[in-house]
Amino acid sequence: MKALHRKLALGLVIGVGSVAMFGAAALGAFGPDMSSSLGSAIAPVGSVLGTDKPDRFKGILDALVQKGVITQQQEDAILAAMKDEAGKASVRVNVVRDLFGAAAQYLGTTDKDLHAKLPGTSLGKIADGMAPAKSRAGLVSALTTAANADVDKAVAANKISTDQATALRAKIGGEITSLVDRTWPTKPTAATRAPNVRGFLGEMSKTAQTFLGLSAKDIANAMRNGQSLGELANATKPNGRDGLVTALTTSATAQIDAAVANNKLTADQATALKGKIGGEIASFVDRKFPVRNSTKPASPAGGTKPTVPANGANPTTPTTKPTATPFEDRN
Repeated sequence: MKALHRKLALGLVIGVGSVAMFGAAALGAFGPDMSSSLGSAIAPVGSVLGTDKPDRFKGILDALVQKGVITQQQEDAILAAMKDEAGKASVRVNVVRDLFGAAAQYLGTTDKDLHAKLPGTSLGKIADGMAPAKSRAGLVSALTTAANADVDKAVAANKISTDQATALRAKIGGEITSLVDRTWPTKPTAATRAPNVRGFLGEMSKTAQTFLGLSAKDIANAMRNGQSLGELANATKPNGRDGLVTALTTSATAQIDAAVANNKLTADQATALKGKIGGEIASFVDRKFPVRNSTKPASPAGGTKPTVPANGANPTTPTTKPTATPFEDRN
């Protein structure tokens, strides 16, 4: 007797589970996030399954009967209980299609292109912007017609009752208005780094070399002997340092203007950068590098060997590498 109760309990669990699975089929209704369906209704499970469809669980129950888990009488009782419960239980049934596609069709565009246009605006504003061919009122009318047609199809297919259809139609107008007038959020822009003035100074060493009319090697040697570019310009050119600064400023300004023309910089960014190039160029022109000492220290008197430093470095060579000038690697 206990075994029979356990078998019957198993059968009832299977029956209840089947109803729960049907209930889990509920889909989203109207929502601001544009789910795949913009309309739904509550319909009896029986109307969704249809009386002409085979029982999806009869095969499972038949197998349990063959294995001796439940009896044929228990299977019949479970199926009868499920059929009776189906008339009472309800699930949410999609009724209205994805109206976004219908909106794109009315506006004469694709879903993808319409999505790209929406940030910062609404479907209604896009429609009014296509006047006189299209309008917000025309879009609302087209979507209402499409939604009502879908409701009629759902009634004809016995997915919902006429009362449910009436209740759904009463909501369609407000939901479509909300959809059409919704302002879509703008896409957040990725954080961008502020333009660096040094990125627009260009090949200052090349510009300086052209202005001075000297090779990169000659300029590097002069700088290694303690001269700045400004001092070298004063020694070799009539307009000296000021002429060099003007040449570098002209080059940097041209690069900034080109970036604005190519939409890589805004006018405000260009103005800000031009206000900074003077200081950067002055630093470049007036910078001095440490004088390179090429003289080897004299040998100790009496032929004694020089004391080796504790770190093992050669006492006749500098322990740190001198800073390279901008012209060290130029030809």
